[in-house]
Formats: sequence, C-alpha cells, structure tokens
Amino acid sequence: MFKLMRYGILVLLSVSSCMAFAKNKTTEKPLEVGIVPYLSARALISTYEPFRQYLEKELGRPVNIYTANGFRQYMINAQNGAYDLVITAAHFARLLQTEQQFTPLVRFAGGNRCLVMTALDSPIKSLSDLHGKTIALPDRLSLASIGCLTYLREHGLNPGTDFQIMEVPTFASAILALQKGEANAAVSAPAALAQMPAELRESVRVVIKTDELFNLVFLANPRLGKKATEQLYTVLEKFEEESSECKLFLRNTGFLGLIPVTASDMSTLDRYADETKRLLTTQNLPQ
Repeated sequence: MFKLMRYGILVLLSVSSCMAFAKNKTTEKPLEVGIVPYLSARALISTYEPFRQYLEKELGRPVNIYTANGFRQYMINAQNGAYDLVITAAHFARLLQTEQQFTPLVRFAGGNRCLVMTALDSPIKSLSDLHGKTIALPDRLSLASIGCLTYLREHGLNPGTDFQIMEVPTFASAILALQKGEANAAVSAPAALAQMPAELRESVRVVIKTDELFNLVFLANPRLGKKATEQLYTVLEKFEEESSECKLFLRNTGFLGLIPVTASDMSTLDRYADETKRLLTTQNLPQ
C-alpha cells in the first residue's frame, strides 16, 4: 500500500502538470526530473514545487518530478534512463558521469558533511562513547551513511563488533529512532537536517562531523543532446537571480543557491566509487 500511495502522489503531480500545459496547446514532451530520495516523496514534491514551476516557466515545457522507493531503486532508474535531469547525491553523480556519460551541470552551493547525531540529553559526547551503542543508519547507499561508516572504521570502530547498526529508510526516520529511544545515535547530513520539521531538527546535536563534501549535483541525461543540455544549464545557472521561485525554494531548503560543478569537484568523489558500486550490486547489504 505504501508503494502504491507513493507512486500515486507522483502520478498526480505529472498529470496536473501536463493538464496545465494542455490548455496552452504545447506539444513539448515533459522534462522528467528525478530527485534522490533523501526525504520522503511527499516532502520532496512539496519542497521542489517552486523549482518545478521555475523550470516550466523558463523552458516553456511541462516538468514532472519523480523520486524512488530507496536509493538503490533511484540509481537503477537513473541508469536505465528514467530521468532527463537528475538531482542526486555526489557519489551517484560521479558514477552517472563516468559510466552513463551524464553531464554535470551545477550543484548546490555550500558544504556538505556526514554527521553523527545524538539526542540533546544523551551522555554521548565523543567518538569513544559510541562503543557498544546502536546507530540509526538511513539508506546504506546514501553518501552520509557511506561517509560516516568509512570515518568510524578509519577511527577504529567497526559495525557489528564495536557498535550496532539499526537500518531505517530515511534521515528523518533516523532522528525519530533517537526520539523513541530505539537508537543511541543517528547518521544525518546538513541539507537533510535543515529540511526536517523543527521538532526533529532541534531535538539533536552533533557528535561527529566528517570532512566537507559538496551538496546535491544536477546532471543531464546524454539523450537530451547538446542544445537542450546547454539550455538547461543556462536556466539553472540563473535560478538564483532573485526570482520568487528561487527565494521560496532556498528558504524552504536552506541551500545557498546553485553554482557550476567543476571537473575537480567530480574527481574528488572517486574515493567513494568502489564502495558505492559494491553496495549497488549487493542484495543483502553486509555490515
């Protein structure tokens, strides 16, 4: 039922978009945008609606937004060509660039990190305090999860022996596990945390913060061709030029605008490639 409900939400959005453009008698095929499921489908649709409206207005064509039931399914969809434009985590972006020839366009400005959080009144204060504890981990394929587990292993803490993992579907679910006392700590990321309700966001504090990464990356499917890809880049590059849609979107997300993504940016992600590919091809993810 949950999968059907989620799918129904996305179809409804697509239908309403196409109906609106039908009145204008456009013959343009909708631009299919796929967003990595770092929040629930309902939250992503609500958050990205101003962005969708901006794209429709600037491109003069309908725009549909989709997500998927989990990071693995999202990546399978992207690799199979389900989306014209992907808005995805940096480690997925690198694989889509190198293996499917997607073109990186822009990324959200501002740094990103992998965070280990705990409740405000928790006695956990440092890395060593995580010994013997349970950590709520959102989707194992999220960059936050990969980055945090890498950091913990590099500092002598191994899952299954030094601490236990409680797997949950989303970043919000991880924070909820703290509130319910089901876990002692939770993995998150600044962007995901900023877009949660205040009651979740303000109930936790940071214990561990990894080195800075960068935020979500926008990439064009190679099937769009050079002309459409260049047009999309131009539209994205000027998104933050004081449009009403931009102001609302940035206020809702906490992002700092869009900036070009460089070759140097992308090459820094190679350290995560092998682990990402291993997890994508592993059905029952080991600790």
